[in-house]
Amino acid sequence: MNKKNLFTPQKRGVLKFVNGARQGSLVKLRRDATILGRDKGNIVMSDDTETSSTHCQIQLIGEEYHIFDMNSTNGTFVNNERVLKAKLSDGDAIEIGKTKIIFSMESEANLRNVVTAYQTVVNNQQKRPGVSDTFLHAEAKNKNVLCFSLDVLYNDGVKEMLRFYKPMINIGRASPFGRFDQDSELSRKHLLIKINDFGEIFVEDLNSTNGVFVNNQKIQGMVKISAADFVRIGSNTIFRIIPAQIAK
Repeated sequence: MNKKNLFTPQKRGVLKFVNGARQGSLVKLRRDATILGRDKGNIVMSDDTETSSTHCQIQLIGEEYHIFDMNSTNGTFVNNERVLKAKLSDGDAIEIGKTKIIFSMESEANLRNVVTAYQTVVNNQQKRPGVSDTFLHAEAKNKNVLCFSLDVLYNDGVKEMLRFYKPMINIGRASPFGRFDQDSELSRKHLLIKINDFGEIFVEDLNSTNGVFVNNQKIQGMVKISAADFVRIGSNTIFRIIPAQIAK
């Protein structure tokens, strides 16, 4: 019996740029996540001053593409409606800043000459891999990289430092680590934490019931944080989420 190869789908998401410096160009979306922004990402639009540094992310979940706003200043729009998260359908019109893009699903067989969004390009010069590369591949490339650590003050007053060898983790009542299972205010999957290859750390609310707060401000979408920021989920406070050293 033939088994479907989930890693080689028959169709791939494609972006067609309607205006801007890339007008008329086609770009294949990655099979994991593609980040668009003015300064950093897999697709850089340095000509669009209304686009945030890291503006939005398009991610393949199962066999469907979803777009996530990354706490951009001017918002992400799908079919003229501002969205934080949305599932994309063939023919959808995306607007970020002044840039208009059409999303479509195309046969892989017809896309052999279409480039895949993989490396950051600014003024035709290749830069380091975009921010989503490390999210999904760093652990496989180097099993010994200690990606980040965080200090937690739990709702019962206990303090703990947690270290992770993964570029992303989910925190919630169902977490197999820490003492988060003891907080009834947490959703089973509450908070996502990611680190990229620039050492930048992002947090995202996973549609939790009671929300995620950065410096006591409730967040929407994906937010970049610094070592000085603190994150509150339920009755727990997470301090000093920082890149950690490479294990020798």
